[in-house]
Amino acid sequence: MSVSKLINIRVPVMIQKELEDISRSEHVSISDLVRDSLREFLAVRKFRRLSKNVRGYARRSGFVTDDDILGLKA
Repeated sequence: MSVSKLINIRVPVMIQKELEDISRSEHVSISDLVRDSLREFLAVRKFRRLSKNVRGYARRSGFVTDDDILGLKA
């Protein structure tokens, strides 16, 4: 089991209401929603940072877009 740390944050009332609505409709806790959202956010940020760091090398190797690098072009 991983160690958890409690973090208190303030969110606008509209975000709180949206979280509550999604929590009810998906039968999942707000904590789980926020945790999952943070995981996704951090993964995207990490990808963008890595992408930025290797973009020059990729272009010199003939890769121009993220789709080229990930092999997503049809």
